Amino acid sequence: MNTTLLRQTWNLIETTNAWELLEVSESDLIQRLLQRLDAQQPLAAQERVSLNDYLHTKMSLIKDTAESRLVSA
Repeated sequence: MNTTLLRQTWNLIETTNAWELLEVSESDLIQRLLQRLDAQQPLAAQERVSLNDYLHTKMSLIKDTAESRLVSA
């Protein structure tokens, strides 16, 4: 996974509605994020697998970030 894809991923997370990040199940959220990233730039099969694993490991950080956005709003 390259740095451009990581930047796109975090940009998407930061621009996704905080409520959506918090209310959707982990697996559904990962699938939604992957679909949106794939729409921006088609993902190779290995990129999709790597991103799926990456998002799964970063889910606590994603949820914490969303919560802090709600508190500061």
